[in-house]
Amino acid sequence: MKRSRILFGLLVTLALALSVTMAVPVYAANVALTKGVAPTDPDVYNVTDTIHYVMLIINRNSPTGGNESIVVEAVWDVLPDGSRVYPTGPALPYTLGAGKNQSYTYNWTAPRADTWVNTFGASGYQISTGNDTFDTWVQKSSEVIGREVGGTASLVNKLALLTPWAVLLACAAVVTLLVLRKRRQA
Repeated sequence: MKRSRILFGLLVTLALALSVTMAVPVYAANVALTKGVAPTDPDVYNVTDTIHYVMLIINRNSPTGGNESIVVEAVWDVLPDGSRVYPTGPALPYTLGAGKNQSYTYNWTAPRADTWVNTFGASGYQISTGNDTFDTWVQKSSEVIGREVGGTASLVNKLALLTPWAVLLACAAVVTLLVLRKRRQA
């Protein structure tokens, strides 16, 4: 009985040791995306300004290290209004060597004041023993301020705009009347 327990313990220990040493490491494609605007400062726009987005896919593998290329199979840009566009660039799929990058640009005009979020994405795989896939995205937000084109002012807004001018004209009229009165008395 004691012998069977020892044998069972050894078999369990051996099974655990084999399962740990036989585990296959999980690799991930070494890809980065960036998204910005040009010019970078200020990142605040007026309504009807064109926002010039600049995007970059970067193969972060070292040319002197693993030297693994990536294959970019799809590139997309989800505009702030929710529409999906495909920025122009090399014909897909294309290979991007280790340490290399590929840039994309896209222009968009904001229809109204808001904080707009733009999403840039790419998918593909890293050429390696496991052909590790990637499907990644990055976001950029931009602040758009200003009055909308073709908008209308409400009655409250019109009064708020006209009241200071009306007060100024009333003051000018009072001063004019006082000056005329003083001249008549003199």
